[in-house]
Parts: sequence; C-alpha cells; structure tokens
Amino acid sequence: MGQAVGRNPVSIVIPCHRVVGAGGKLTGFGGGLERKQVLLDLEEPAETRAGRLF
Repeated sequence: MGQAVGRNPVSIVIPCHRVVGAGGKLTGFGGGLERKQVLLDLEEPAETRAGRLF
C-alpha cells in the first residue's frame, strides 16, 4: 500500500457511511444504521431535503 500512495498523488476516499446497498437500502455500518442515517441526513443539501416527499 505504501507504494500505491507514493505513486498516486491524488487519493480518493469514500467514507464507509456513504456506501449504500442495492436500491438505496442502508446496509452494515460499524457505528450502527441509526448513526449512518444521521450522517447521511447531515450531509444532504437543504434543497434536496426540501424536495423529498418522505
């Protein structure tokens, strides 16, 4: 892994709470699904949140 980091100056990091299952279902998260939902809600733009029906 050390060589990969040295050869790639730009890293792409996807926090594990951002990973969702097929069809948008919440799947496993070390901190629990409730905490995962809170983190996802916290990151959602207000405009998107306002446009949701549920």
